[in-house]
Amino acid sequence: MTTIYNRSQAIYWLAIAPIVAIVIFVIAPVFNIFVSSLQFESLNLLRTEAIRNVVWFTTWQSLVSTAFTLVIALPLAFVTANFKFKAQRLTTSLISLPFILPSIVVGVAFLQILPNNFHRTAFALILAHTYFNFGFTSRLITARWLQIDPHLDDAARTLGASPFKLFITLTMPLLSKAITNAALIVFTLCFTSYGVVRVLGGPSRSTLETEIYFRAMQLGDVSGAMLLSALQIVIIVALFFVTTRASRNKFEQSTKPTISRQKSLQTRKQKVIAATIISIATLFAIVPVLAIALKSINTNSRFTTTAWRTVFTSPEITQSITKTLIYAVIAMSLATLLGLLSACSVAYSNNNFHFISGLTTLPIVISAVSIGLGIIITFDTQPFDWRGAQFMLPLAHALVALPLAMRVILPVLQAIPDSLRQASSVLGASPRQTWLNIDFKIIRRAAISAAAISATVSIGEFGASSFLARRGAETLPIMISRLLSRPGDSLQSQAFALATLLAIFSLIVIFVIDSFANTKSARDSHA
Repeated sequence: MTTIYNRSQAIYWLAIAPIVAIVIFVIAPVFNIFVSSLQFESLNLLRTEAIRNVVWFTTWQSLVSTAFTLVIALPLAFVTANFKFKAQRLTTSLISLPFILPSIVVGVAFLQILPNNFHRTAFALILAHTYFNFGFTSRLITARWLQIDPHLDDAARTLGASPFKLFITLTMPLLSKAITNAALIVFTLCFTSYGVVRVLGGPSRSTLETEIYFRAMQLGDVSGAMLLSALQIVIIVALFFVTTRASRNKFEQSTKPTISRQKSLQTRKQKVIAATIISIATLFAIVPVLAIALKSINTNSRFTTTAWRTVFTSPEITQSITKTLIYAVIAMSLATLLGLLSACSVAYSNNNFHFISGLTTLPIVISAVSIGLGIIITFDTQPFDWRGAQFMLPLAHALVALPLAMRVILPVLQAIPDSLRQASSVLGASPRQTWLNIDFKIIRRAAISAAAISATVSIGEFGASSFLARRGAETLPIMISRLLSRPGDSLQSQAFALATLLAIFSLIVIFVIDSFANTKSARDSHA
């Protein structure tokens, strides 16, 4: 991207912080445990039937979860991309809620609504993963669908194409890249899922992610854990490579149409189809959350607010809430700052720093469990004995949130016309003044959205926290997991009350993000 900042030396300084953070706290720890802990004898682990079953189960449940997610997301994207209807903004926010929920909350929700005989089953995991991803997938596909010029549809209809033929021959080819990318992201999230599997799967339904944790923390087999982590990374990287190559040459019309695709519902058939799809999707999104809230006020089969009173009066739980919020503020600040620096270095350079985009993807490709394990093993000797340091947990959370924060800000930066900056420069503004008055004012809403997402990621992060959290400094997801593992209906209700708090916070975050998005859309429509 050509900008007035291309020749500025400041671009090089922008790239330093994110590169150093990723190298020191992601690449170095993971590389260190591979080199120091991986033993040749551990290769025999791959020959065991138990591990082969774990790899196979992880793979096929991820594939099925991805397929189910697309089955629900595609009809939903069709309605939201092509029609206007009442409460559309509220509906969009509600169906987006599952993806922003902490994974342990999703696990707890389905633990509550599913019959006992479905607990610890593949069906429970697939249903939970579908729930977690369907709203996010729908929004990705909708965003691409809205870019397809409606005049193309009109031309196809004029030539006699039926609605089905129009969808197969025109819409699907244009959506194929977005669908492929969405499917890849969903598969990766299901393949590396930890919190949901930890709660719903149990010992009988282990995936690679939970097996890594079990071998490292329960069996002390760090070498075996690292071998499985390496296998996981190889599979995901290979999948990214294959899908990227496959979709590289796909045609994608990306010009923003001059008129909106979204039209009012007119025929009775349209109204019935749209109402059915929206109702099912909305109920699917909110029923698990409502189930958590109801369980939090239902102890020993009677209505009571004891669990909520305990949550706000127990010193241990209050301390956990306080620590979680403090960590979230720190992680939010770090992730947003690093995400902003990464986005600026990519957007303002002439391809020199595009590798940073791939570098910031590593916390997704390398699972949070592997990052947490790498940190506690690498930083365990003086002068870098930081395993018990308070800053390590929010730092790990910030690194996990960084890919999302960066990808929220980057598209907005890249969409800013350089003519605005050039006009500011012609009027005598320095590059610093131009950035503050042009770029920053345009991206600040995206930065706030990135901060909100980063805070939510920190509050709900479970993988790295399982390694790094210490007694007396436990985060809410760790506290929920501990309460659920104890016998007693009252303790279970406390866990559900805490899960409800996390769900409420997530709902507030998604409303904040959508409020900014809708404000921007309204401003653009009047421009």
